[in-house]
Amino acid sequence: MSVVTVQLGQCGNQLGEELLNSLDAEAARARSTMAAAVRRVYFAERRASDVPWRARSVLVDTEPRVVQRCMEDEDGSRGGSWCYSKASTVWKQGGAANNWSHGFCIHGPAMAEEVLDRVRREAEGCDRLEGFLALHSVAGGTGSGLGSFVLQLLRDSFPSSTLASVSVWPFESGEVSIQSYNAVLSLGALYEHTDMAIVCENQRYLDVCRLTLREANPSFKSLNKAICESLVRALLPCRAGSSSSGMVCSLLRSSGHLCAHPLYRLVTPRAVPQVSLGARAFATDSWVGLQRRMVQMVDAGSIADCVEGGGLRSPNRAVAAAAFLWGSGACEVPLDGLRGLPAWRWSLEPPLVHADTHQVGGLERSIGLLSNCQTVLPPLAAAGEKASAMLKASAYVHQYERCGVSREELSHALLQLSQVKSDYERL
Repeated sequence: MSVVTVQLGQCGNQLGEELLNSLDAEAARARSTMAAAVRRVYFAERRASDVPWRARSVLVDTEPRVVQRCMEDEDGSRGGSWCYSKASTVWKQGGAANNWSHGFCIHGPAMAEEVLDRVRREAEGCDRLEGFLALHSVAGGTGSGLGSFVLQLLRDSFPSSTLASVSVWPFESGEVSIQSYNAVLSLGALYEHTDMAIVCENQRYLDVCRLTLREANPSFKSLNKAICESLVRALLPCRAGSSSSGMVCSLLRSSGHLCAHPLYRLVTPRAVPQVSLGARAFATDSWVGLQRRMVQMVDAGSIADCVEGGGLRSPNRAVAAAAFLWGSGACEVPLDGLRGLPAWRWSLEPPLVHADTHQVGGLERSIGLLSNCQTVLPPLAAAGEKASAMLKASAYVHQYERCGVSREELSHALLQLSQVKSDYERL
């Protein structure tokens, strides 16, 4: 079964390239069956052994620069092992003015036919389509506005396919003056159209880079690498039980368990250990220690493998979780340590657990976790407070009205965010 990735905007395209780099690296070091599964799920069959694998990806942007850079592989990070297809790109000139309404109301309808044509071409090239993974930011105009339109397009065109998103939340200090409006409007689209939205906060991954990876001044590339590190353990293929469909995308297959209730769609990824590339050869973590640290991270509402909390005022509660154990002895590991997870204590069903002996990132042992829990409350609260204050002062409202989004629609989106926040607080 195959997955088509849809990369939206500057953030989505850069993150998507980094994620496919990570998956390609895992395929290169994996045993033959795992390597073949990674290629089958995320890449199209190549016609000759000396031809790069082609990613099953559609690249969309309202500016050409990032898409063209992805096509050229200027830094040579892929080593010629995989590539994108120029026939699967859609880009325009001019950008989306960092405005959700500009991306949704103007670029969305103008680019819909081209985007859908590229997506259908990739979907038809799959032996069996499992679903879509959309990557975007909720801060700017393209990732948030055009991204919301494309999510709607995918849901309408492929109603029976799983649709998940990796949605990057902006820095607390602000990347764009109207990012709070953009994030609030994007949240409505995520709840309406996706089966699961994986929330990755830039601020938290900045902390991961500084506190655990010891990078004094992390770049956006470092942040993308840290996000991919937390995602790759859930994206690597796993055996689909007794199904005859073989190896499938763990993340998409887990979405029905993680987001079974329509009121809870937001999932947080985590991974341990968090060590720099140079220190991986010296990591000697035990399964007991990794499980204990994972439980501590989740309880604190943190994604960094350190003692600092994640901004929650009370112990974290969860709807559901899925754990991914990778490395030596993973299939025989006792799970007593993970029984302290909030999802094991509070939810009706225990977490899903996937295990495989493949050593992700060359680490002897590692654990990934997807958790539908209260970790999302601080960013929701911050975005809601800022957007409410701006709307009360009528700040920048004219920029949205000019493109077709009324003050009432902004107010409705804020009410929806408040309801989502309230639902998570009541867990």
